[in-house]
Amino acid sequence: MKNSILILIIGLLIASCTSSNNDSSDSNSNRLDRFNLLIDDVNFGLPNSQDINYQVTVSKKADIISLIMTNGDLNNTDSMLNMSLNFTKNGKFLSGTLFFNSNNFFNPRYNNFIDFPSNFFNCTLLELDEVNKRVKINFEGKLYENINYITSDSRQISGQLNLPYTDNGTQSDPLVVNGIEQYCRANINSVSWFARFENSYSAFTDEGAYKIETHFVNSPTPGNYNFNSSSTGNYVKFSKYNPITMTYDYYTISGQVGYTYREYHGFTYYSFIGTFSFTATNPNNPADIIQVTNGVFRSYQQF
Repeated sequence: MKNSILILIIGLLIASCTSSNNDSSDSNSNRLDRFNLLIDDVNFGLPNSQDINYQVTVSKKADIISLIMTNGDLNNTDSMLNMSLNFTKNGKFLSGTLFFNSNNFFNPRYNNFIDFPSNFFNCTLLELDEVNKRVKINFEGKLYENINYITSDSRQISGQLNLPYTDNGTQSDPLVVNGIEQYCRANINSVSWFARFENSYSAFTDEGAYKIETHFVNSPTPGNYNFNSSSTGNYVKFSKYNPITMTYDYYTISGQVGYTYREYHGFTYYSFIGTFSFTATNPNNPADIIQVTNGVFRSYQQF
């Protein structure tokens, strides 16, 4: 029934797609502009300037490229959808949302799979021209009704774009948990890494496979603590997502973690501000050794 309802919603959108290809009169004025998008085999092309019910915008802020598409009549709530896709400037899928504005059908919403998003949604950055502010990307993947299960109801998305973008500056949006800014940055085998998500308290990930988790006991003394994989007090965990088993593989780990300040947020919530460094070894492959250095964090924790 749900699939039938969504087919009806998308079917209503076909009438508002004034061009399902790239041969509109507007695109002829700039032959570089190209945009193709398929959502569950419904083809959306490059909109023309007269179609107020179909808008496509591309923007760049810091190292994130965002595609936003809106299609449908605001006066007909069962004919409108909104989609946003976010990519990193080095060509990795970051996040996506597809929202059907349908009160009658309970406003169905689909999002990217929560773990290792760049693995489950393919993206190829063909060209990023920061001088002329143009970007060329191919993408294909699924958005899911339940972000934790790829077996949940999903929408198939694919497309190509070659469009100008709006430059929104070099300041990235902060990572925020419950209104509090958080961060986690480190060098992983000498390559700079920083967290984009904190999907559970003190567990940091980005678009890739790695996860770093920090943990402190209640009311520890500020300072540095040695830890290993058996530690139950103040420690760090390191893992890598395994797409085959659909779980995180935890590494054997030893190192040092410390904090200089614990910020109180009310009730039993705190942010710990500190540093870490460690060596992580894959227990299933002793040759897989990862050095993590210069780690800094502000992590949210509840007791």
